[in-house]
Amino acid sequence: MRNVMYEPPDDIWIVNRELRWDEPLDGENDPRWVDTREARGSYQLHQFYRKLGVDIGRSDHRLRTPPERGYYLFCGHRGCGKSTELRRIRNELHAPDAYYVVFADAAQELDVNNLRYQDILLHLAGKLARQLEDDGISLDRVHLKQLEAWFSERVESQETTREFAQRISAGASVEAGLPFIGKLFAEISNAINTNSTYKQELRRTLQNYFADFAEAFNHLIEAAGEAVREAGGNRRILFVVDGTDRLSGDDAGAFFVSDVHQLQQVRGLFIYCAPIHLVYEGRAVGQSFDHVFKLPMIKVAHSDGSKYDAGCEVMREILHRRAAPSLFDPGVAGLLIEHSGGHPRDLLRLLQNAFGHAEHDRFDMDSAKQAVREAATEFRQILTREDYDLLAEIDSIPETPPLSERARKLLYDLALLAYNDFYCRSHPVIRTLGAYRTAREALDNAGNG
Repeated sequence: MRNVMYEPPDDIWIVNRELRWDEPLDGENDPRWVDTREARGSYQLHQFYRKLGVDIGRSDHRLRTPPERGYYLFCGHRGCGKSTELRRIRNELHAPDAYYVVFADAAQELDVNNLRYQDILLHLAGKLARQLEDDGISLDRVHLKQLEAWFSERVESQETTREFAQRISAGASVEAGLPFIGKLFAEISNAINTNSTYKQELRRTLQNYFADFAEAFNHLIEAAGEAVREAGGNRRILFVVDGTDRLSGDDAGAFFVSDVHQLQQVRGLFIYCAPIHLVYEGRAVGQSFDHVFKLPMIKVAHSDGSKYDAGCEVMREILHRRAAPSLFDPGVAGLLIEHSGGHPRDLLRLLQNAFGHAEHDRFDMDSAKQAVREAATEFRQILTREDYDLLAEIDSIPETPPLSERARKLLYDLALLAYNDFYCRSHPVIRTLGAYRTAREALDNAGNG
């Protein structure tokens, strides 16, 4: 429950100390959380919930007709609030009459700089076992025999991984059942995550004997589902995986396109976080997943550039939950909001940069303008003349056409922001650059000619 007595800091130094622009919030449990649904345009979470069989019309979000299995993507720009929304989904759906949610944050728990489907599935198997144990939900040992057999026959029996397998099984052998499985797979994930000498061998083993692992994991999921229902609730297992949106271009393509068949050999319900540019690369992703949900940027302006008051007010509330309104000189908050483009993380980065430029204990107009210039300089270092021409062209039309490879890269770099009314616009700080203004003037002059 949110703390209604929460007061934002009114000391600029404390604001800076406590500002964590890359930290996801735990949904409504965090007093800094702001409901952004209306400000994102026509964004509605209920469509996504209905795909999961959840009756959002009820306050308890009762599960009505859950799918037997499903694979869903939750997409959006880096920093647009996906992680916070996924935690909100976890909190709302993990309930006796809804789902038993197993939540994993790949960015915190795994190595997203070198992530494969094997790493995720091994991690989820261990995570499920440990969560069941922590919640006091027991499984008969017979339901774990397949996973134990896969480990002994496919990992422990291989010459290249035998020493590793014997070492970790000896450490876990004092326990049986779920504690053994949980610790076993935690050790495997840790070996992969820390780039041990066994990393590639473990991945290769899972790849070569994936059908055996998938069947064993499927049996665990099915048995776990029965156990949580018997423990008091008509629930199914739902895996929510955050952090996979941070995969690089090639790794994202492998994970969400090339290896999607392996991901889907595990029968269950899975929500994966995905980078926004991936859904604009043709129909491959849309055909491979049951539903692709896009979390759009908060609208601070309509497609014609006119101000969108609802979005601006939400961004102002996000700002003022980090810093008391009394700390801002007139017009400063509005300037930061306008140049954030509705991107929550960029709004907080601008605030932090403004602190660095402030000469006194307030956010003044000069410090805010310098923060904008600093953000614009970051884009200047990566954008080409062709990029400015394309951004100017996209900004000049009401609805954005299918995106080229160059435009998709601009999405990835946050130079181009996607909104829910089927249009994209350049990041506002880019529009302050001379190269952009030159490109826009050339485009306008060509149109007038």
